[in-house]
Amino acid sequence: MKTFTSIIVLGLIGFGIWWWGVRSEVVPVAEEPEQIKLCFYSEDESPDSNFEDKYTLRINLEGEKASGELKLLPAEKDALVGKFEGTAKFTDEFGIGREADLIWNTEGEGMTAKQELKIKFGEGGASVAFGEMVLREDGVYGYKDSTNLNYSQVIPATECDWLNEREAVEKYLWGNIATLSPIAPVLGGNWYVVNATIDLENNSGTVIYEDGHIQEKRDFTYVQSASGAVESLTIE
Repeated sequence: MKTFTSIIVLGLIGFGIWWWGVRSEVVPVAEEPEQIKLCFYSEDESPDSNFEDKYTLRINLEGEKASGELKLLPAEKDALVGKFEGTAKFTDEFGIGREADLIWNTEGEGMTAKQELKIKFGEGGASVAFGEMVLREDGVYGYKDSTNLNYSQVIPATECDWLNEREAVEKYLWGNIATLSPIAPVLGGNWYVVNATIDLENNSGTVIYEDGHIQEKRDFTYVQSASGAVESLTIE
């Protein structure tokens, strides 16, 4: 009798362990989408001035979600900058190229607006779609004809660390040129930067700046902190 009772008890214990294992089975957790950061930059000299056309594009990908920032800084036209959000999908069977459909929150010449934005991009570069825009009922400026867009402007890919350092130097130089210049402006003018060539490997460069009356072209060196911020910059 004791043997029979022991068998029943052991059976119940075994069933309980099995049932608990089934109930407590770990439910697989969906993996987080891979986060990818891509950077693109181009710089072209203007044939008519010392200014340069600059185009900076940052794209952050998380699955099909896309966000980032686009800066269009042409030498002879109004600048247009702003952050964007939308989606990106692969456009060929090998998964090399992608196309993003975005809403761009633009700022330029003191004005802000929402604008439709299409970008084709891959490992080598990115192209922004340009075309005639019309104001839609939702208050967004959209492409008048999405089948007739110009993707001719190619922005080459670059390392994001390289771009971060470059923008940090430019921001410091542009924002502090009034106190960095070793000479004072003349006739009540104020210094402003026209152009700068930056040698990131040697933490140096050349800056062209003027006050509306005279122009200076001088070399400079800079020091960065561990975080990448510019600690100091000296114009010779």
